[in-house]
Amino acid sequence: MKKLIYIIILCSLQLITVAQSRPVSRGSIPGRDGAMPQPDSSRTVTEDIPHHHKSWKWMNEGVYKTEIPIDTTLDGLHNYNYIFKQSIANTYLANFPSPYESDIFIRRATQEDFYILNNIRAYLFKPIDALLFNTTTPYTQLNYYTGGGKGKNETFIDVWHTQNITPFWNAGFRYNLISSDGRYMNQKSKAYNFSVFSSYEKERWMINFFLNQNNGHFNENGGVSDKKFIRDTTLNAENVPVNLSNVKNKYRNFNFYTLLQYNIGKRKETVRGEDTLQSYPAKALFSATIEDNTHRFKENSVNFDFFPFTYLDSTANTDFQGNHVYNFTTKLVVNEHPKYKYLPGIYAGLDFKYSDYTRRTGLDSTQAKGTEKYNGTWLTGGLFNVDDSALFNFDANAKICLLGDYIGNFEIQGFIKQYFNKNKSSYIQANALIQSKAVNPFFSGYIGNHDIWKTDFKDTKTINIEGRYVNKKSRTELGVGWSNIIDYVYFDTTAMPQQTSKALIVLTAWGKQVFKAGHFRFDQTLYFQKSTQKEILSLPALSLYSHNYYENAFFNKVLKFIIGIDLFYNTKFYADNYSPSTMQFYNQRKEKTGGYPKLDVFLDIRIKRADFFLKYEHLNYYFTNGEYFSALDYPINPAMFKFGLKWNFYN
Repeated sequence: MKKLIYIIILCSLQLITVAQSRPVSRGSIPGRDGAMPQPDSSRTVTEDIPHHHKSWKWMNEGVYKTEIPIDTTLDGLHNYNYIFKQSIANTYLANFPSPYESDIFIRRATQEDFYILNNIRAYLFKPIDALLFNTTTPYTQLNYYTGGGKGKNETFIDVWHTQNITPFWNAGFRYNLISSDGRYMNQKSKAYNFSVFSSYEKERWMINFFLNQNNGHFNENGGVSDKKFIRDTTLNAENVPVNLSNVKNKYRNFNFYTLLQYNIGKRKETVRGEDTLQSYPAKALFSATIEDNTHRFKENSVNFDFFPFTYLDSTANTDFQGNHVYNFTTKLVVNEHPKYKYLPGIYAGLDFKYSDYTRRTGLDSTQAKGTEKYNGTWLTGGLFNVDDSALFNFDANAKICLLGDYIGNFEIQGFIKQYFNKNKSSYIQANALIQSKAVNPFFSGYIGNHDIWKTDFKDTKTINIEGRYVNKKSRTELGVGWSNIIDYVYFDTTAMPQQTSKALIVLTAWGKQVFKAGHFRFDQTLYFQKSTQKEILSLPALSLYSHNYYENAFFNKVLKFIIGIDLFYNTKFYADNYSPSTMQFYNQRKEKTGGYPKLDVFLDIRIKRADFFLKYEHLNYYFTNGEYFSALDYPINPAMFKFGLKWNFYN
C-alpha cells in the first residue's frame, strides 16, 4: 500500500503542471501574408488548447512513421500478465514474473543479443518497445494491480507521464514494477525498469532520445520435489516441498538510444481529410544504440541432489556473464510522393555493430574471465509504400553483412497488405522472412558451476511465411504460418545445446472470431500447430483462449461494466523442463502436461477515466485432480483473488 500511495502522489504532481497554452489577442486576424500580428500585451488572454494525444513509432530505424494509439479499451483490463497478453499458451514457472516461453512457436520472442534475456523478454522495456508522443496537455497513466494475501502477494505498478514542453518538444518517463512473493516456497521474484524519453520534431530536424535500465531477480526453487504433493495430498502451496533454496538469478539491462533525422529539399503540403500533412522529398537518418547487460547465477549453498554435475565450487558459487552492444545506422531515404500514393519510397544505408561477451574461461581457482569481440558492417536497403490513403501497402527490406565476423549473414523481410474497401474494414496481409544468421555466442561456449559446453555450430537458415485475412466488421481473423529452419539449435534432454542437420518445419494455423448476441460477447481464439521433429520441438496441437462476457452501461454511459469468464486450454504435449543454472528451457520426454482447462472469472468497471477490475484466477483449482502443471515440475498457481485500477490524468 505504501508503494501505491507514493505513486498516486507522484501522479498528482502533474495536476498542477500548466497545460500547453498560447497568448491570443482579442480580435486579431491573420494578415494577407498569413502571419499573425503581434499581440497587444494589454489585451491578451490565455486560450487553452483542447486535449489530445498522439502516439507513434518510427519503423526501420526512422524510415517511416506508424501511428499506434494508446490502448484505452476496458475489455481485457484484468488480463495484465505480459506473457498472456502476447501469447495465449505458455510454459512458465507459475510466478509473475518468472522465466517463460511461448507454446505458440510463431509467437516466441525475437532472439536477444544477450541470449539469457530471451526467456524474460516480456518484462523488459527496450527502445523498440517505446512510443513517441505529442500531447497538448500533460498526460499521466497509473496502473496498480495486486492479489494474494500476506506472504503470497503479487504487485504490479506501471506509471508513465508525458507532456509537451513546447508544441514541438515532448518529454516523459515510465516506471514499471512487477513483484511477487510466489505461492510456492523459494519463489520470490521482482522485475522493474525506469525510463526517460524525449522527442523533438520541427521543420527539418527530428531528434528522439531514450534512456532506461531493466533489473530483476528470481529466486529459483527447482520445481516441486515430488508431484504427489500436488496430486495426492491437500497441502497448501506454501508447504509443498521444493528442490532448491538459496539460489537466485539476477540480471541488469541498460539501454541508450537516439535517432536523428534531417529533412532534405522543399517542403510540400498535402490535404487529406481534415489534416494538412507536411513532407519533404528526402531525409538523412542516423541512429545509435548502446546496450549493457549482466547476469549472475548465485548459489549460497550447492544442492548436489538436484544438479547432476558440479565443476567449480561445492560450497557456494556465482556464475557471471555480460556483454556490451554498440549499433550505429545511417540511411538516405527518398520519401513517398505526397500526391502519387502508389509511388513507393526507397532507402539505402549502412549498419555497424560491435559486441563483446565476458564470461568464465576456465576451471581454475581464480575463475578467470575472458572477453570475446565481434563486429560486422551491413549494407541495407528497402522499398516501402505505407500511404494511409492507399488500398495497397507494402514494405520490403534487405541487409547483408559485407565485413566482419558476420560476413555473409543476410536478412530479407517485408509485408504486403491489400484492403478490400475504402474504410479499410477488411484486408489480407502476407509477411515473409528469409534469413541466414550466425548462432548466438551463448551457444559457442559456456563454463558454469553446473554446465560446460563448447561448440562449433553452423549458421541457422530460416524461412518464415505468414498470411492472414482480417474482417473488422464481422470480427474475424484467419491465418496460416509456415516456418522452415535449417540447422536449428535447441537444448536436449540433458540441457546441453545441440544442432540438428534436419530441416525443422512448423505449420501453424489460427482463427479468431467474436460472436455477438445482444449484450453478450463470445471471443474465441484457436491455434493449431504441427512440428516435423517432435523429438526436438514438442508443441501443443491445439491451444484455445475463450473470452466470454456480458457488457452494459448505465447513467448515460458514465458507468460501464463487463463481467465474464476466461478459459485457457491446450492439448497435452511434452512441455519443456527448466534449468535454473542457465535460465533455459530444455527438452524432456518424461511426462506430458496440458489437457487441463484454467478458468478465471472477472468484473471490469469504468467510471469516467478510472477503470477497475476484480478477478478470481484459476477458479477450477478447487475441482481438479492436481494436473495443473506448466513446465514439467512447475505447477501453476492455486486460485487467487486479484484486483486493480487504471487511471488516466490529462487535466
